[in-house]
Amino acid sequence: MQRDELERLSKAELIELALRLQRPEKTSRTSSKPPSTDPKERRERAKPEGAKPGHEGHSRPLIRFKQCGSATT
Repeated sequence: MQRDELERLSKAELIELALRLQRPEKTSRTSSKPPSTDPKERRERAKPEGAKPGHEGHSRPLIRFKQCGSATT
């Protein structure tokens, strides 16, 4: 905020601003918030997700419904 913007604030707004600046920011390390809510800078330093490049995937072959015999959901 610029000085002229601060001068236009009421006393109650200035007190609220001062209190907000004194409180530490909540992150997944300082509260029960999940890591996905952390600021993006912190998440960019983390290890990349998923399989490594060149990793061969695994999957099961699909069969036709008639071969299955029954369907459960």
